[in-house]
Amino acid sequence: ANLFLARALRRQREIAVRLALGVSRRRLLAQALTESLVLSLLGCAAGLLIAQWGGAAIRRMLISTQGASLDVFTDWRTIGVAVALTIVTGLLTGFVPALVSGRGDLAQDLRAGSRGGTYQRSRTRTALLVAQGALAVTLLVGAGLFVRSLDHVKSLPLGYDADRVLVVSPNMRGMVLDDSAQMQLGRAMLATAQALPGVEAASRAKTVPLTFVNSTNLFVPGVDSVARLGYITYQAASPDYFRAMDTRILRGRGFTAADRSGAPPVIVVGEGMAKTIWPHEDAIGKCVRVQVETATCSTVVGIAEDIAQNEISLAPRLHFYIPVEQFKYGGNFLLLRMRGNVRAQGETVRRAVQRLMPGQSYVTVRPLSEVVEGRRRSWQLGATMFVAFGFLALIVAAVGLYGVISYNVTQRMHEMGVRVALGAQPRDVVGLIAAQGFRFATAGIVLGSLFALAASHWVQPLLFQQSATDPFVYVAVSAAMLIVAITASGIPALRAAKADPSVALRSD
Repeated sequence: ANLFLARALRRQREIAVRLALGVSRRRLLAQALTESLVLSLLGCAAGLLIAQWGGAAIRRMLISTQGASLDVFTDWRTIGVAVALTIVTGLLTGFVPALVSGRGDLAQDLRAGSRGGTYQRSRTRTALLVAQGALAVTLLVGAGLFVRSLDHVKSLPLGYDADRVLVVSPNMRGMVLDDSAQMQLGRAMLATAQALPGVEAASRAKTVPLTFVNSTNLFVPGVDSVARLGYITYQAASPDYFRAMDTRILRGRGFTAADRSGAPPVIVVGEGMAKTIWPHEDAIGKCVRVQVETATCSTVVGIAEDIAQNEISLAPRLHFYIPVEQFKYGGNFLLLRMRGNVRAQGETVRRAVQRLMPGQSYVTVRPLSEVVEGRRRSWQLGATMFVAFGFLALIVAAVGLYGVISYNVTQRMHEMGVRVALGAQPRDVVGLIAAQGFRFATAGIVLGSLFALAASHWVQPLLFQQSATDPFVYVAVSAAMLIVAITASGIPALRAAKADPSVALRSD
């Protein structure tokens, strides 16, 4: 739109000559609309091709679905919307400049001479450039906020090493096994997995972190109501659980083979739970009754580091562990700590465990890191999309600024030659042109920052440990925008500094 407007102002004398020779304004308008529609349709075709080639990859990256595909050219809704927007854009970018160029005084435009329309200031062009810069700044601020938010999410300790863990999940397909059969199946699956060469440590588990959680009633002597202290989750696991997950035991011990059915019941509590229930005491050796108040006392034998069990957040992590052999309802998930490439060994693990499954039941295998990434996906999505659109807006703003200033320089070469002939130094010419780009960029930065601040109220709930008004992000975006603006306007400015004064003097 801006370049069409600049060209329309440059062609005012040409338009006046055409009108004087009898060409109708309707025909001139039709020519302008045809030019803008052709360019818009070419842009639409290029955009659809990019969407066709890159859409599937972006979808796989953000949604992580197997075999995800995107065929733009069979989705008529997508094509219809794209073409409709293209036509609207083409009409607007051609119609307005045509009106601007055709509304002048015909006689005055004809008398303007060969240099008529050489350079004219336009508030509309200035507004368009500032709007471009403001849009880029707004999106880049959003990108910076979401990227920093994602960094905070990734730096939050999980309490386990998800990158080296494979999750083996059984699906019984409606088969119902009694407690004894479930226990036997779980033991056989664990023994098979432990015998595989790539498995460093293996554990049975009742649940898988960040997929679903279990909670139960707890009764602690001396504590009126444990439930009022917060939502407490638990895990039933075999002795190698803490080694398989790389979860540290801070004090005491984890489970051993001696913690089997019939042995004195024990539990391991998370550090957050220990501090919440026994804030001024050592939790080791304390009595906890699980499920019912009349249950046998389970002795706390260890304190483990806190883990992200049900969500990735800073909420209090209240969690404890029960030996799976002492737990009535068992647990047949397998958590395997692998050596080498985790994903490459998934199929080997699946085939080995599948042989044990009864009837039509089956197992699935996937890295625990996929589960973690799924919980981070909302922040990943926000960061990816804002970065993509912010980068695109920055490129558009840079190209637009370069194009308009370069066009202006071309129109003002006679003026620059006269300035040099009158004693202006090259640095003065460069400063004159670059200052124009600097002013446009500064106005865009101010306006875009105000937009971003106004939207911070709605953006804040989507961020993680990140202020939507972080001054570091705003300053960094402003600096980047200024650098781009100086570069985009500096190149035409250097060309203007080379204006030949003899050409300007001869033309006069």
